[in-house]
Amino acid sequence: MNGTGVIFDLDGTLADTLPDLADAVNAGLKAFGLPEQPASDIREWIGEGLPVLCRRAVGRSAHVPIDEMAVVVTRYYRRHRLDKTTPFAGVPALLDRLTTRGIPMAILSNKPHEHMGPMADALFGRWSFAAVEGYHEESRRKPDPRTALEIVARMQLEPSQVFLVGDSATDVNTARNAGLIPVGATWGYRMREELIVSGARHLIDRPKDLLALLDRRR
Repeated sequence: MNGTGVIFDLDGTLADTLPDLADAVNAGLKAFGLPEQPASDIREWIGEGLPVLCRRAVGRSAHVPIDEMAVVVTRYYRRHRLDKTTPFAGVPALLDRLTTRGIPMAILSNKPHEHMGPMADALFGRWSFAAVEGYHEESRRKPDPRTALEIVARMQLEPSQVFLVGDSATDVNTARNAGLIPVGATWGYRMREELIVSGARHLIDRPKDLLALLDRRR
């Protein structure tokens, strides 16, 4: 083990999941008689778990029961979560390089956990991950640091040795709360300014740029 690990966010970092997420949210809105929303808006609502996503999607329509909408969205997404989702360009090559270097990797998302195993297997099944974790309960969703710290322990590393790569302030704050190294992925679903303001220590514009950060740390 070389003393460095990497935890990745999923949505907007490893994979472009927006098209399937937008379809699922709009299926939920349609079920409750609400107008569909453009993917450009839904993009801004992703990253803080399904209940938050549904609340943002319904907006001022307080009559919509969020729990029931979440059920509809989940049911649709379970069937269609891989219809349009693909890894971002450069991600497979990055995972190859990290694997060659023997760097432990993990995935930590606020996506409901039931989706994480099937999606990781389908999209990234040829790489080994120390952990693949999603949303289990509200009290532990990112930016709560506990799951991240449990992953670091599985890697047998110290928090200061682990990079957390994500595309949102939620990911940066998770890293900071856990004592990890926060790296902002600018190709994702949030603006570069959000990553800077939230305190990202490094910004990377392409997946392969992470390798330069690892080289500098060595």
